[in-house]
Amino acid sequence: MSTLAIEESKVIWYRDYRWMIVFIMLLGAVINYLDRVNLSMANTTIRAEFGLTDIQVGFLLSAFMWPYALANLPAGWMIDKFGINKIFIWSLVLWSLATLAGGFAIGFFTMYVTRFILGITEAPFFIIGGKITQRYFNPKERGTASSIINLGPKLANGFAPPLLTFLIIYLGWRGMFITLGIAGLFVVLLWIKCYQKNDEKYVIPEYRTEKKEDTMYDGWALFNHPTTWWFNLGNIGSSYLFWLYFTWLPTYLIEERHLSLKSAGWATAIPFLAGVVGVPVGGYISDILIKRGMNVIRARIIPTVGGCLLAGITVIPVNYVNSINTVEILFTISTFAVSARVGVLWALVGDVSPKETVGIFGGIQNFANFMGGMLVPIGTGIILQYISNYNIVFIVSGIFCILASFCYAMIRRPILSEEIAVR
Repeated sequence: MSTLAIEESKVIWYRDYRWMIVFIMLLGAVINYLDRVNLSMANTTIRAEFGLTDIQVGFLLSAFMWPYALANLPAGWMIDKFGINKIFIWSLVLWSLATLAGGFAIGFFTMYVTRFILGITEAPFFIIGGKITQRYFNPKERGTASSIINLGPKLANGFAPPLLTFLIIYLGWRGMFITLGIAGLFVVLLWIKCYQKNDEKYVIPEYRTEKKEDTMYDGWALFNHPTTWWFNLGNIGSSYLFWLYFTWLPTYLIEERHLSLKSAGWATAIPFLAGVVGVPVGGYISDILIKRGMNVIRARIIPTVGGCLLAGITVIPVNYVNSINTVEILFTISTFAVSARVGVLWALVGDVSPKETVGIFGGIQNFANFMGGMLVPIGTGIILQYISNYNIVFIVSGIFCILASFCYAMIRRPILSEEIAVR
């Protein structure tokens, strides 16, 4: 076999391995989100069985969110310190066991503990995804790879209601929790079977250099860098609108537009399906721009800024429109546009941060992402309680998303290693 043929063969296997890992991550991302939303689907059944109050239900539904947001910060450091493989296995094993244990909960306290543990142990997953796309993919492919991994949540949100309802009907809510926990352990076995610990031959050339053991990095300098601040402010503003759809859209359609529960379910599914399409489209656009010679950061920023602007502009007039069909079109465009930024931003994590701190930076920006998500139920609840006006809800969320686009536009350059190195 000629040298050229050997090299081509290496490239084929090199690509096969990288994309195989990405698709395992996609499967893990689907399980990750199903484990998050399973309590919402079984909420009424669990509430009746345990005799929970409204306040207790509220605490259970929020038990995942805040430990997840906080755990992103140390999770990034742990991934950089101990590597992808160890943290992935331990994270997925523990969150699968937490989900499985939820099926044996006997009351409010035991269920709360399982959700709390779930929030902590799921935190490393998407940071690992960012690390993988940086480690194995060059900038021209990174947007697509990142978008595939981050397509998982959209796919999960699309088929979670019928799937989880089916499991509850035929297995009971406890059987649903146990089934999802076992599914997560299956992904662990798949990862162990496929992941190669000595993977240097698959790593892109610029990341094969040896780590400098004597180099330490200042976490505060990384957090306080202008690029990090613009990134985080953009995440908070765009995530506010993103999570508004997941937390309030069905309620709005039922209460304000007077749709039946069944009709509201279908009306909610259409924008979510548009989000499924939006995630890979954003990544594909950024990769195409890079292949055409555009600066990497600018190529990531264009679909991000454009998506946030379009999403904010189309949601502001929603409650002033009488036609439910027009409302559905506006929601669909907005969800598609705000979803286009998801995979692109995780690719941008690897583009703007030094390779030794990708995990830490990914944790910081995902913390900001969920800070925006945590503000939604609080902000929307306050507006509806004291003003009772959905117009304000959509105007505020639209303005936040438009402001986020300006923040993202301010990201101009990567963070240099010497800027955050401990001197």
